[in-house]
Amino acid sequence: MRYEWYIDVFFLYNFLMDASALLFAAVCGNRKVCFGRIFIAAAGAVAISTALLLLFPAWLFYVLLVHLVLNPGMTICAFSPKNRKDFFVLLLTVYLFLFFAGGVQESLWLQFGLSSPVMLLVSGILTMALFILWQLRRRVTGRICEVDLWLGGECLSVKAYCDSGNLLRHPKNGKPVSIVEESVLPAGWLPDADDAEQIFLRTVSDERAAIRVITLDKMDIYLKGAVREVEKPHIGLHAGRLMEAADVQMLLNEAVS
Repeated sequence: MRYEWYIDVFFLYNFLMDASALLFAAVCGNRKVCFGRIFIAAAGAVAISTALLLLFPAWLFYVLLVHLVLNPGMTICAFSPKNRKDFFVLLLTVYLFLFFAGGVQESLWLQFGLSSPVMLLVSGILTMALFILWQLRRRVTGRICEVDLWLGGECLSVKAYCDSGNLLRHPKNGKPVSIVEESVLPAGWLPDADDAEQIFLRTVSDERAAIRVITLDKMDIYLKGAVREVEKPHIGLHAGRLMEAADVQMLLNEAVS
């Protein structure tokens, strides 16, 4: 049996699928979405896979390269995960989408015999639906961002909430004080009980409370597609949970967000 292969249809279809999978991973993982990086990563991966399909007729070798090299590389290029756990969670989310969407589209093709242009239209609609879902989620979680805390050359990444209600200032220099859960900091970052600097604040119930404060080298705030660097930030240490959201460990001061 003879098959006709349209390289443009193959490229566009796989580009839409990969871009949708990356966008799905960003939505599920509440990641920063950079459409330029997602589209470049998806287009690059599909372009390389197309070239491999032409160069290597052995199907098994082609499949191994796609799954062991191209898809992991595409995920890294799109998100730059900070550690292995982050990487594997994103990659598994990408494959979850590809298996689900691919199964649905194959089922539609087998049952209704849809043509290639119609299948491309279905992929485009799916991509737009994911974009709308991301926009809706962005409205809800738009005030949650990633923050890199730096001390002595060591970096700690946390999820932070841009809290417009946090107006806490250091009494000596007037600089803003953000608050972080003490339990997430490395032991070497925590001051001794005798050397700990304390400031006082008013709680929601108008009670006066003391909070320990440390000064870091810097912190990088990733918000709304930009990076803001804050030198020598003051960080208040909070014992216990700050928010019900499991992935939020820090409350940024209004002045730095």
